[in-house]
Amino acid sequence: MKLRRSIFLFLIVLFLTSLACNLPISAQPTPTMTLPPPTSPPPPNTPTSEPTFPPLPSPSESPTATPISSNLYLPVGVATNPTGGNRVTFFNLQGQLLGELQAPDFGTGTSQQVFIAGPITLSPGLQLPPLVYYTFQNSGELRLNSNNNVTTLVAAPNFNTIIGVPGHDLMIYTNFEYQDNALRTIMYMGNLQSLPTAQPILNNSNTESWAIKPIAISVNQDQPVGVWYTTIPIGIGGDIVFEPRKTLNYLDLTRNQILTYLDMTNGPAGLSGDQTWLAYTPVGSGPMSIVHNFDFSNAVTFPLLADSDRGSGDAVFSPDNQYVAWKEGSGTVMGETPTFHATIRIATTAGNLLTELTDSSLLSTTGFQNIGWVVPVGWLDGQTLVLEVRDVNWDNACVLRVNYDGSGLAFLAQGSFIGFVYP
Repeated sequence: MKLRRSIFLFLIVLFLTSLACNLPISAQPTPTMTLPPPTSPPPPNTPTSEPTFPPLPSPSESPTATPISSNLYLPVGVATNPTGGNRVTFFNLQGQLLGELQAPDFGTGTSQQVFIAGPITLSPGLQLPPLVYYTFQNSGELRLNSNNNVTTLVAAPNFNTIIGVPGHDLMIYTNFEYQDNALRTIMYMGNLQSLPTAQPILNNSNTESWAIKPIAISVNQDQPVGVWYTTIPIGIGGDIVFEPRKTLNYLDLTRNQILTYLDMTNGPAGLSGDQTWLAYTPVGSGPMSIVHNFDFSNAVTFPLLADSDRGSGDAVFSPDNQYVAWKEGSGTVMGETPTFHATIRIATTAGNLLTELTDSSLLSTTGFQNIGWVVPVGWLDGQTLVLEVRDVNWDNACVLRVNYDGSGLAFLAQGSFIGFVYP
């Protein structure tokens, strides 16, 4: 009962209300998009308006992401929200505590409500990165902790999520508001200096309460050129395992247009760091598929495990794009006696399954009495996967590391995962 209540409360606050898991696969009305006026006339081609799989733009128009193959974009540590909350702790790759930043009134303490807005300096002296986090105080606001000096960065009523560019201070956050007959999402982008006065880069109104959720920012020579986003439902309760998502879209900031890459029957489960690999699943539940450069004719699909009646999701690609890890689930989370169990699966992007880790196999490494939740959150390098694991009481969490082949399972840090730390 304690697990059921804790997870339910967590998910309500995480999404600002609960989301539905088993959604109908009927077509969704096309949302109304409003973009700021372009500084120059737009090109003659227009955004895709029908739910189709359009080809990638020509090479000169393709979304270009900052490469992550160099050491600059490999993390040097992890950040967590320890039990008790209201602070973020930083650990190196060996699990040694580097330091902490205070986060008074830190929302729900989840990774979707915080962004590590810059690099960490390890030598000649330790300098922790700036931290931007959400709080419900004062009707909702984003706060900035710089060297443990906490200030208000921007008012954010009805805040939804925040993402950013790893190791940099460029970030995007979204708010939503209820209109007479629609839910409106407002997306803002900026850095630590410009965010307080930033104007919306996208307005979205939807009559079925689907909100815009940004997934990744595309940058070229340190300048933002596009935003990948999906849609999630707001205001519907249910027994949630994987965040319900429909569509994958790309907001081209250089041409003021929107391209659609997944239609309303599919949702993104993960995007590689260089934004060339996509993991996706059918809406509702289903197997995991991966595709390179959006060539859906060559997509690789991994059949579900026999008992994975809750489907699959939460995919993360290794930095070199050699491996992909994802989660599959079975049983119920919200039942009188929860029966949910998770399995973490790891495969090559060529389609070869390498290993499977059940939640029970992690028990001795965590020190918990029972495993209530586990999810892959990313990779430390080309071989080492990072997992967030929670006890049945939900508040007790830790971060584990494991090799791509299932070997080397080890404890990394105490607390729930907040993000990676970059040099």
